[in-house]
Amino acid sequence: MRFTAYITLILILIGCHKATDKPIITPDVPACTNTIAQLREDIVGVGGVEITHDIVVGGRVVAADGENNNYGSIVVEDDSGALELMIGLSYLEAVYPVGLYVSLRLKGCYADYSRGVMQVGRKAPQYEHYAVGNLASWAECDRVVVRSMDVTTVEPMLLTIPECRKNMCGRLIEIRGLKLVDSSSIDTLAGDDLGRAIWEGYSMFKDRNGDSIAVYTRPNARYAKSRIPTDDVTIVGTLQRDSYRGLDECYYLKMRYERDCSIY
Repeated sequence: MRFTAYITLILILIGCHKATDKPIITPDVPACTNTIAQLREDIVGVGGVEITHDIVVGGRVVAADGENNNYGSIVVEDDSGALELMIGLSYLEAVYPVGLYVSLRLKGCYADYSRGVMQVGRKAPQYEHYAVGNLASWAECDRVVVRSMDVTTVEPMLLTIPECRKNMCGRLIEIRGLKLVDSSSIDTLAGDDLGRAIWEGYSMFKDRNGDSIAVYTRPNARYAKSRIPTDDVTIVGTLQRDSYRGLDECYYLKMRYERDCSIY
């Protein structure tokens, strides 16, 4: 793991983004003024606000766009919580690899909640149905994101489904002993078997106690057409909360890579 982090750091230092020399890397990251939990509870509150003070939070990147399921954003987590920085550019995992420590200078950004996750970016145009838009340029990324030269392995928080809480949304979570029970990729009424289910769309899993958690996979994710294992599995992903196929709300895990699901 240390060797992998070392190689990742070398790639950052030589400039691994093919289209630009930015964002800037500096070993002198600004000091944090707040934890992410404080930002979530004290600054943003119910959401939909502009951050007008000199707020700086820091944490490690726990999710990016490596396999296109987490498209156009990075998720940053500290010891207290997590946020999703809306960027809207490509090749983010090459620029902000998982495990990289970053500081975020949030003055002038807009913040709101989506699927329980605090999102930060620019204010979206009024005609959009969402409140937070993308930073949309490397210059804006430079203004907000300060990259360190500190890269290390990140470990998910091991939880059971009943231990999930709304204030954990965005954090990297691991849940074990899950079994596929439903998928929007097949038609069980037409006799389709769960063994034919693929990741694309909505999938529901249950643990041995009957508690449920869902997974949603974007059609453009690299593994979207791969079959979902029908064995007991462990799933790692960022925690979200939303309705399942238009029905009741439940917790979700948003996987980053196909390998985030492994046989238990």
